[in-house]
Amino acid sequence: MMQPKVNIVHLHRQEGEMSDQMIEATTSPAQIVQQAAKKYLGISNAPGCCIAVYDEKSFGTKGYVYPKGLSGVAGSSPAPFSVTTDTVFEIGSVTKVFTSTLLAVAVKAGGPSLDDTIGPYLNLFSAKAVGTPVLDAIQLVQFATHTSGMPEQPGDGLTGYSEQLFADEPPSGELINWWNQYDTPPQGCWQYSNIGFVTLGFAVTQMFAKDKGHNYNEILAEYVTGPLGMKQTGAVVNSSWKIAQGCIGHWSKSAEPPYQIVFDRNTPTGGTAFDLKTTGDDMIRFLAAQIAAPNGALGSQIALTQQNHGTFPVCGENTSVTMGLAWQITTDTQGHTVFTKNGATSRGGFEAIVIVVPELQCGVAVLSNQYFDASGVHPAGIGPGRTALEIISQLHPGFELTEPLSEHDPFD
Repeated sequence: MMQPKVNIVHLHRQEGEMSDQMIEATTSPAQIVQQAAKKYLGISNAPGCCIAVYDEKSFGTKGYVYPKGLSGVAGSSPAPFSVTTDTVFEIGSVTKVFTSTLLAVAVKAGGPSLDDTIGPYLNLFSAKAVGTPVLDAIQLVQFATHTSGMPEQPGDGLTGYSEQLFADEPPSGELINWWNQYDTPPQGCWQYSNIGFVTLGFAVTQMFAKDKGHNYNEILAEYVTGPLGMKQTGAVVNSSWKIAQGCIGHWSKSAEPPYQIVFDRNTPTGGTAFDLKTTGDDMIRFLAAQIAAPNGALGSQIALTQQNHGTFPVCGENTSVTMGLAWQITTDTQGHTVFTKNGATSRGGFEAIVIVVPELQCGVAVLSNQYFDASGVHPAGIGPGRTALEIISQLHPGFELTEPLSEHDPFD
């Protein structure tokens, strides 16, 4: 079976939308997405968003991309423009799915096995041995499923450790020193790890012949985004791209009953995270490929990332997580397999989520240029995950997850 041809429906214009009364009377799939975008911006006060929906029942083999709002905080500099389908947003930890897809490409090409250890790849970064016996023995699949034993962040003052990876440069001396002192083996449980996935990313750059060790964007374009037709996805932005500007959302709780949560302001970050950036147009192609697997472009490689690689207890908790390679796997109440990955960047000020339900031939990506502290005061339902789930449930009545989505983890 060939990969479905993606015919993108662009909605650059935002004016002239139907009234709420008309939408309630004759709600089309497109209007469901429009309403969801309006509701999301109304709850979150985010400057703008772009929603990509691939749903064969609703749109045939067409992708539907709907932009709404502004590219940045009103009155900020550079002057914001109306979000379009090709406006570029940061995607934070959704980047991990692209890293795991590169790993799958290498595996399917006859390179490493997922059970191989990471040591031989890290050792290529220096004439001297890199890492420790503990680090060198951790398997690639353990990094890709967050079971390596590495912490979420490295600590010890090591910041910006992913900058070199996404700038196509070798790892910094500080990161190599951290590897050379690493002494925590896998604990047999799941611990979300940004530093673990960056370590895996550096190992992946040694699996491809071209510019080994400093080639992330090169190999991503050649082996993943290029074959999928994603023209504006990468960590290094092109000067011709229309770039959204992120912000941090702030709320407070009133001191008097009923203690309402009140929006205070959005603060432009003026910064950029070390991660991938993409557009609604590109994400529709990504969603189509996820749904087509194991057929279509990169079908077998994507299928490997979607394969169930185990259910693991969460370290220190009484819950468990089922993992693909970077994907978290759950089900809905009707038994459909659901793949989810969210992301956020506090440095850049963005949120993103991707939810794919292959059996329903449905996938949704929500891109937003607002970040919020999930542990701080904020309204319920502010995250883009709620928006994505509402769209799927309205397009496919009865759809409901059996467990809540995880909170976002900033990846800078």
